[in-house]
Amino acid sequence: MNPDLASLARRQFPALDRGTIFLDNAGGSQIPIQAIDAVQRHFVDSYSQLSGDYPQSQRAAQTVKTAHKVVKAYLNGGTATANRPAGFELGQGSGDVILGSSTTALVHLIAGAYADNLAKKPGRNQIIICTAAHEANVWPWGKIESRGFEIVPWHCEPPAAGPRSALRPNISTLKSLLNDRTLLVAFPQVSNVLGETWDARAVADAAHAVGARILVDGVAYAPHHAPDVTSLACDWFVYSTYKVYGPHMAGLFGTHDAWADLTGPNPPFIPREETHRKWELGGVSHEGCAAIAALKDFCCVLTGQSTDSPLDRRTFEQAFKIIEDLERPLTERLLSILRAKKRATIIGSPEAAPDRVCTVAFTVEGMKSAAIAKAANARGLGLRFGHFYSRRLIEHLGLDLEDGVVRVSLAHYNTLAELDQLAAFFDDTF
Repeated sequence: MNPDLASLARRQFPALDRGTIFLDNAGGSQIPIQAIDAVQRHFVDSYSQLSGDYPQSQRAAQTVKTAHKVVKAYLNGGTATANRPAGFELGQGSGDVILGSSTTALVHLIAGAYADNLAKKPGRNQIIICTAAHEANVWPWGKIESRGFEIVPWHCEPPAAGPRSALRPNISTLKSLLNDRTLLVAFPQVSNVLGETWDARAVADAAHAVGARILVDGVAYAPHHAPDVTSLACDWFVYSTYKVYGPHMAGLFGTHDAWADLTGPNPPFIPREETHRKWELGGVSHEGCAAIAALKDFCCVLTGQSTDSPLDRRTFEQAFKIIEDLERPLTERLLSILRAKKRATIIGSPEAAPDRVCTVAFTVEGMKSAAIAKAANARGLGLRFGHFYSRRLIEHLGLDLEDGVVRVSLAHYNTLAELDQLAAFFDDTF
């Protein structure tokens, strides 16, 4: 860990060092000063409705436009087609992004549009759902089952050699479920409980081989790595901006081909090709867009660039490489602390492999997860317990649905000293 970079990163977050050690970052990250300042500037200088010819309105319109551009660059949703398999047809080329209030809301929006479109593709009515997912990418699809869809669960399986707590989705099992009726596969790039990065590209290739699309839930991946929708060859990718140092909103990328299949919910006089206007119901939060756009400025600070630098995908790649490097020793330390506790069972891989993000869940023999979390909170350790909306995974693990697991989720601005305090709490508790 580079101490100078670690200190620089932490200084960008004014809410830290205020009495609570924040260990609940998978539930929502803290906000850097760049985003806070951007929102204040918006309220002072640009608080206006769009479509006017006066300065405030024009600045507000530019803020919304910039937010969309920043999200698209962050996701690498441009025109590049590198790494696509030969003969690839679905999802080729660039795409577009829309913004919304949450990942759950955006997936509901898309699921409803697929339900409306079923009559145009009556033979494709099967949707495969990875049951390790957050309900945001499960229940919206289950909800449209009554409208003529077959919902097929794709369960995780324990590895050939390893504990049941290290469940993973098996591509061979997915291929056995896919057929010419499959419309879409809904899949998490990282489980918000298991914390391991899975091969979304392999899922996309398998789905595309039968003419199906894939919607990747990138919520638990995006805070730790710069997503690359082009390399993943995914048709849809959704994530929560409030877990990536921004406001309580979300972004959804879709390829132009994927958007073309569906009809947006806004009035028919809005052209289909105006994706933002067609899909963003009532528009989006302008102040939220100001904060989303500030992700670029935060990444510039991390990489030593001027915040006036042009928008460039490489800025996000470089910044998130720094984030990865800062998080790696934190993950190693956290897992080593838990491995040393004989009564603790780590849910997911117990090793700090490159594909392990610093979201770690565990249970303790003879203790309730709720009791551990509440005792930690009383000691100023901000962690939580429960199923974290991955109820099907918790059930599949044979755990109590209400008590669930204890989850410690770190970000690059956490410190080894904070983990020492967590370790001391564990020593006192179990």
